[in-house]
Amino acid sequence: MIGKELNRPVHYDEGSGSLSLRKGLMFTFTGIVIKEKDGVADFVHIRSAFLHLNILPLLKNQISLREVTLDRPVFSLKRDRTGELNIADLLAKPRKETSLKVRNITIEKGSVIFEDQAAGNEGITTRLDDLDCTVDSPLWGSPFQYQMNATVIEDRNQAALSLKGTFDPAPPDKPVWASTLNASIRLTGSDLQHYAPYLKNKASIERLGGLLDVDTNFSGTPANFSSKGSVAVKSALLDCSRAFSNPLTPQTVRLDYALSRNTGNLSLDVSRLAIDRFEAGGRLNIEDLDKEDFFLTATATTSAFSLKEMRPFIPWKIIPKTVGDFIAAHIRDGNFRLSEGTLKGRKSQIAHIDSPENAGVLSLRADVSEGVFSAQQTAPDFHDIRGTLELQNRLFRLRGMKGLFGQSPFSLEGSISDFARPGPVEYTADMTVQPTREEVVWLLGKDRFRNFSFNGPSTLDLSGKGTASDFRVHANWDLTKASYAFPDILEKPASKTNNLTAEMIVHAETLTFSSFRCDLPPVKISGSATYNFSGEIPLSLHAESKTMNLRKAAALFPVLRNMNPSGTASLNVSGKGDLLHPASLQWTGNASLSNVSLTVPALDKPVNGLTGQICFRGDKMETGPLKAKIGESDIQGKFSVDDFRKPVVMVHFSADRLHAQDLGWTSPKDDASFSVVSAEAVWKSGDLQVSRLSFGLGKTFFNASGRIRDFAAPKITAEITSPRIHSDDIALLASLKTSKKDDSAPSGATVDATVRADAAFLEGVEFSALQAVLNYTPGKLNVQSLEADVFDGHIRAKGKATLRPDGRNRYEANLAADGISLAKLQSVMNIGDRPITGSLSVSGDLTASGSQFADLKKTAAGALQIRAEKGVLKKFPVLSKIFSLLNVSQLFRLKLPDMAKDGMPYSAITAHASVQNGVFSSKDFFIAGDAMEISAAGSVDAFRKEVDCIAGIHPLQTLDLIVSKMPVVGWLILDKNGNVLTIYVKINGDWKDPNVKPMPVRSIGKETLGVFRRLFQLPEKLITDTGAVILGN
Repeated sequence: MIGKELNRPVHYDEGSGSLSLRKGLMFTFTGIVIKEKDGVADFVHIRSAFLHLNILPLLKNQISLREVTLDRPVFSLKRDRTGELNIADLLAKPRKETSLKVRNITIEKGSVIFEDQAAGNEGITTRLDDLDCTVDSPLWGSPFQYQMNATVIEDRNQAALSLKGTFDPAPPDKPVWASTLNASIRLTGSDLQHYAPYLKNKASIERLGGLLDVDTNFSGTPANFSSKGSVAVKSALLDCSRAFSNPLTPQTVRLDYALSRNTGNLSLDVSRLAIDRFEAGGRLNIEDLDKEDFFLTATATTSAFSLKEMRPFIPWKIIPKTVGDFIAAHIRDGNFRLSEGTLKGRKSQIAHIDSPENAGVLSLRADVSEGVFSAQQTAPDFHDIRGTLELQNRLFRLRGMKGLFGQSPFSLEGSISDFARPGPVEYTADMTVQPTREEVVWLLGKDRFRNFSFNGPSTLDLSGKGTASDFRVHANWDLTKASYAFPDILEKPASKTNNLTAEMIVHAETLTFSSFRCDLPPVKISGSATYNFSGEIPLSLHAESKTMNLRKAAALFPVLRNMNPSGTASLNVSGKGDLLHPASLQWTGNASLSNVSLTVPALDKPVNGLTGQICFRGDKMETGPLKAKIGESDIQGKFSVDDFRKPVVMVHFSADRLHAQDLGWTSPKDDASFSVVSAEAVWKSGDLQVSRLSFGLGKTFFNASGRIRDFAAPKITAEITSPRIHSDDIALLASLKTSKKDDSAPSGATVDATVRADAAFLEGVEFSALQAVLNYTPGKLNVQSLEADVFDGHIRAKGKATLRPDGRNRYEANLAADGISLAKLQSVMNIGDRPITGSLSVSGDLTASGSQFADLKKTAAGALQIRAEKGVLKKFPVLSKIFSLLNVSQLFRLKLPDMAKDGMPYSAITAHASVQNGVFSSKDFFIAGDAMEISAAGSVDAFRKEVDCIAGIHPLQTLDLIVSKMPVVGWLILDKNGNVLTIYVKINGDWKDPNVKPMPVRSIGKETLGVFRRLFQLPEKLITDTGAVILGN
């Protein structure tokens, strides 16, 4: 009967029964097996069953089971891959009215095995073990009361399950799921990972994990029910890549809910959803549940949460991509609270939320505090943000936003337009910032403006609207109350009117300033610019200024203030290039100067009337003719810069007359001035190349060229030429001194110079073909060579000077002179009639020291070799007195020259002379004449103009009178042929009128006699034994 009813084979091993009037009819069966329909697999296996029947109902042909006890039953439920259960036929089979009634069922140590091959590829097996269950109907026909406890076996996990409640079976003509169930369910420690395959396909959940606790109540049928309870998960895992960027791993999840369903509708009320420290609540309503395209309404609110902590729980992949990318890239942190969140629409609308007709499906409203927004990696962050974020009809809004940009307070209203509408997304923003120094320095560039100071309040208003590829911004910055400064360049005081405005367009590849304007009276600059984010020429700029009063502008610019400027200037330029490399900019345009006056630190007198234009051409700059006046000096000139990347600066200036005092130089003369001044110079790579510098000073005119390298310790090479040089002008040039001390002037300069002059005049002496090679190092002047023609001869010299701060310099010289005309030499020596003629040669070494020429004469020392040739001695008082003393005109048969008329010819004059303290000394002064030879030993004091020497006269003729007639016997030395050998005299006193006295030979020193002997070529005996000489023998 049972097998036929179940349509499955049934058999048992043994059966027994008993009957009593008190207890009724009782049966016991063991080894009961109910096979599957195929008769092979077991559907139910019961170790033993006890049935207790009431007797009286049997009389009415009814079976009434008072008690049914099943011991260790095992129920096998299966679902194949098509989703069909092995009991589907039993559930679908119409139920008939039966005479079988059961009042109490007890299951002891039972098991339920559910093999579900439709869940996943490998299927799932879930077991209920240790199943203890009681089902009882207190009254016949009333709902059953049940209570069940079991252990749920989920692979290696065991969970505890308990149920209790009532069950009201459906009428026989209704399916079993029409039965009414009231249940209180408690599940503890269930492993969600075991059930993950059920959700993998339907919800795209790759992994699911955690230990589940459920405490819930259920009432109704599967089609019409209500449920309320709580669900908790510990150590949860949810991997849903379609919604979340990374797997979610909260430590605890708790859900308090109320769920109900009626015909076609499902309602879920979540009073609390707690994920770790995050809490939320909301409602879910599904209408037309039985339709494919059901209608869903979901609302949600949250407690305040940290974005940094909750960022992994945000379903970025279902949030519209534009909004999601923006939030992920720029909103770095903050405390948020979802005050209103609504998802409303049919399944097809939600799945295609980007479609224009589905704009209202999702709406959000959230409050933020302590938010952090990063606009750009190198820019200061927006932080401490507070305000409201809204998403309505796919329009994202920022309302009442306030916070700090770096350290600068700001407020902001903005929006992002409907991201699904045709065309690009449009952004709007209205922002007010009160910048502080750090943010201003960032805006200008930290590397270049690290010394920039900024204090006081200012207000920057920004208003923008447009797309990411065409965003237009109006900027207005009121800096009136702020003070700022860049050392030595710009100083703007507080309360000085100052306003910056700009119209900007941000394109995908460019930032364009269609116009900008800076008003800082008297400075007013306007223009436009374009900055390309890529390419070789990122910046294009145009700027122009109104005519600017430089006297008023000096209050703002310290670099001008120190110059005390006046006059006007204006600017109109355009440039292209890379702002990070200013030298690469290519400029066009000009700057104009009109009647500008200014004080230059290096000059005593101000520059007045500077007028002209500066023109820019690509990487070059040049000026037109510039005119100005320095003191009383009118100058004109121009300069240019070739290639700003490797600047080559070319300067040209000229002046008809340039007063030394206008340049800040003082001189012993009241008004030293340079005439016909002209200069051309080029500065390149730290070197100054002077191609031409010409000027006149007094009677001297200079032409110079040269090079200056290393201005920290200048190395100067110069070549100087002149048609004429006057010593007075050189002295004047050397006497020029600056009236100001420049402590910053470089020291350690070295000079290598070549000097050439067609003519040079020194103390009335004219030199010609002058050439000199000079080298100067600090404290020393080295004359490597000096040559010149003078007095029909030629001089050569070299030497050095040690220069001392007190001016007492020391000089050393080696000199040589050849072919000097003694007649011309004496003409400049102011000695009256020229007493000597001939050609002079001199060589030797001299030293001297002092600051004045007189000092040099006093300290002169050294040795000279002197030789004069082929001349005549005339009007020498010394010779006249010697000849008068000897009365040779009477005694000798000599015809000596008349000293007053014709003079005494000579073939040579030689001497080795020493100089010491202005005294010239010689031991071998010698005159070789036609009639006689004269030798002298002694000195001449140039300062006292005195002479002190011994002279020997050696006539070259014989006597024709007897010796006894001679008035100077004893002073004459004769040879055996009667020739006069020597006559000695002492000469001293004033060199113009000296005393001349005869001098006995015996009184002459041996050394002096030795010199005379050598000069006159005298016999040795006459010198060493003069007493043995007998006159006449």
